[in-house]
Amino acid sequence: MRKFLIPVLAALALPAGAIAGIPESKSPDKWVRINENWIIDTEDVEVKSGKLRFYMQRTATKDEFEGPSQYIASYIGKVRIKCDKFQVGIQVKLNSGLGSYYGPPNYEAITKNNIGYPLANYFCFATGEEGYTRELNEPDWVVKIIDNIKIQKIKKKNKAGNVNCDSPVWKSKPRCN
Repeated sequence: MRKFLIPVLAALALPAGAIAGIPESKSPDKWVRINENWIIDTEDVEVKSGKLRFYMQRTATKDEFEGPSQYIASYIGKVRIKCDKFQVGIQVKLNSGLGSYYGPPNYEAITKNNIGYPLANYFCFATGEEGYTRELNEPDWVVKIIDNIKIQKIKKKNKAGNVNCDSPVWKSKPRCN
């Protein structure tokens, strides 16, 4: 009886061991499909001075292109939004013999048929640009990204001047309050 009890207790004591080796960047919740063409990285989002940056993947549907030109409509890249100018730019990830890099963004005005429209609609309020407000009914992927943006802002605020505000020395200082 004792021989069977020890492995059971060990398994119950270490339940996290089953997923311990998987890095957070490989989380199945990190990349989310937002429509039939687009998948978005919900964790790696940048908000800086009226601009937004998202890592996204576009997959062509069978109705878009046929034949050898289909690869043009499928790519991985960065989607950048300039909220102040209401423009979108897409940087496609290119592969060469020396490695991969992102090409320059080609900015254009955002239209309703463009991927920039829902991104600007849901996230431009977070840049502080005048006139943008938060939507009332947001999909789950939008809420997740907004929560991650809030966490990033808190982390930046706590790291003001390379001071660890969690340490006992700095915790009560005015700079960390």
